[in-house]
Amino acid sequence: MTFLLVTSNVLKASARRVGEVAAWCVVALILTVMLDVITRRFIVLGSTKLQDLEWHLHATLFLLCLGYAYVEGEHVRIDVLHSRFGAKAAAAIELIGAALFLVPFCIVVLYYGWGFVAHSFRLDEGSPSLTGLPHRWIIKSALVIGFTTLLLSALGAITGALATLLGARPPGRHHDAHQEVGL
Repeated sequence: MTFLLVTSNVLKASARRVGEVAAWCVVALILTVMLDVITRRFIVLGSTKLQDLEWHLHATLFLLCLGYAYVEGEHVRIDVLHSRFGAKAAAAIELIGAALFLVPFCIVVLYYGWGFVAHSFRLDEGSPSLTGLPHRWIIKSALVIGFTTLLLSALGAITGALATLLGARPPGRHHDAHQEVGL
């Protein structure tokens, strides 16, 4: 059971780290939007590159924080029902949900997403706008990285839920059913 807890913690820590680094995209996004607004409003200079960069940063932020949100329990869940379950019932539901729905979904997205990125790389795809950003494969690879971290988070939740079902308690945790599930 110690192996399950260590594995769960390592998987969750890796997704957490990616999310913490990706969260800095917020600063870059704010600065980019401010620069875009200032140049368009006061200098009357529109930039397709800035507008492309805005949605690139937004997409990167969203995609790379998927795993982090799952690990931290910030994802969509029916909390009214979930909070009423004991630790083992919550762990069983988490295990079934992650194993039957989340992991297969991540695998399908990764399977098709990898081809999506590779195709874009082979074509050296750029923005459809003449003055937009080149190398569209870079932003498309955020899809693969984001769903990889979500998959790691799901595997961490599964191993944590298994540990809870087998009687282990994560060290230093209170009796919060959500935390004991391995999230």
